[in-house]
Amino acid sequence: MKITRSNELVAYTPGGHYDVRAQRIHNKEISGTEMLTVGLSWFLPGGRADANVTAEGCETVYYIVEGEMTLEANGETTLLKAGDSALFKAGDVRAVRNDSPRPTAMMVISARRPVNT
Repeated sequence: MKITRSNELVAYTPGGHYDVRAQRIHNKEISGTEMLTVGLSWFLPGGRADANVTAEGCETVYYIVEGEMTLEANGETTLLKAGDSALFKAGDVRAVRNDSPRPTAMMVISARRPVNT
């Protein structure tokens, strides 16, 4: 078991993100996981992540912890509120932005398929 305490989160700056504070909770470097990356991102009002494509062999979940986010994915736009989540398959195009006047916390969980040896 590997526990990551709230004061042990690792800040990083993802490309294509603006007015966002991103922190890793679990990944290979932090906790030795081979297939998962878990992070928490705080989007300030007006903060956004520009469109990107879900990596090959990877699935990603966005879970809104607090606040709300406007999500654009595969030609559709929707509003996610606290407790809502979205799953993206490999190749999905997605972008998010915080159009609200309050900060939004979003957990990001990515899972890679195991490599067959």
